[in-house]
Amino acid sequence: MVTIKDIAKQLGISVSTVSRALNDHSDIKKETKVKVLETMKKLNYRPNSIARSLIHQRTYTIGLMIPDITDPFFSTIAVGAQELLSEQGYQVIIGNTLRDSDKEKRFIESALERKMDGLIITPDHVDEELVDMLSNINVPVVFLRRRPTEELKVPFVDVDHYKGACQAVEHLISLGHKQIGYIGIPVESQIAIDRFQGYKDTLEKHNIPYISDYIQLTGGRTIQSGRIAMDQLCTKIPEMTALFAYNDLLAIGALESLAHHNFRVPDDISIMGFDNLEISSLYWIQLSTMSQPRNQMGRHAAETLLKMMNHSDADVIPESILLDSVLINRNTCKEIDEPIKAKTEE
Repeated sequence: MVTIKDIAKQLGISVSTVSRALNDHSDIKKETKVKVLETMKKLNYRPNSIARSLIHQRTYTIGLMIPDITDPFFSTIAVGAQELLSEQGYQVIIGNTLRDSDKEKRFIESALERKMDGLIITPDHVDEELVDMLSNINVPVVFLRRRPTEELKVPFVDVDHYKGACQAVEHLISLGHKQIGYIGIPVESQIAIDRFQGYKDTLEKHNIPYISDYIQLTGGRTIQSGRIAMDQLCTKIPEMTALFAYNDLLAIGALESLAHHNFRVPDDISIMGFDNLEISSLYWIQLSTMSQPRNQMGRHAAETLLKMMNHSDADVIPESILLDSVLINRNTCKEIDEPIKAKTEE
């Protein structure tokens, strides 16, 4: 079996230098670290993970809790976090909770029992029991795409959903639309609140009446949910000339419903989504949407957690990160007569 002594002998350096290079010590030159890593691969060296855990008092495992691994949004976030943590020598244990409060708590309990070094979590239910649980653990925690309550002194990584929703509706208004509908989920989460509020506030900003009949809330976030919601809104067309959907899956479901009812997009109605999932760019969909930097969100969460784990003072909390979404204009939005120019900041 190859040891660090073999690497040291191959390079003509000391064993301690090899050890410090493998552990990314700041006193080792970058060129030396590169040579050590290249030699390690060449000789097929495998570190003794048990010995490393005992020396550093770490398990080199991270818990990543997400609500639905089948949702392409969360799978891409997970890949971003996993990529960066893997580069730093950590194994990521993914917990797919299916938006179940009990499963979320059991995953956190399991992570503590396994002595994981840190947690990145996207809880769907931030209730008193979860807050109490997270308040009494000595493991670094980062919220990903969720905002912690005021009681929890933990950082988060998220997108400015309110600003993104405002930008989406501004785009529709700039194309001349005044009768703009909305398909969303019940306003039980902060994200749902922010996106719906952005929709309403942007209409008010342009003195466009808010029409409750143009709103359809659905219990799901899927294509099927969007199809059902749009089936019910189809009676409001042609009065409604545009639609903003809470996410891309709902928007694509709306597209299917409209095709079934023989409405043309964007000639009869314009559709705007949110997320920029890969499916949205398919040739026969080409959905206009707000793009979230999903991979970047995962990597930022991993970077924040690493800072917390490597900082000697547990009371020092890194700043939370709020990213912007970006407008992606494809083929589902169209200008109508007498467009209203979107207001810009002075």
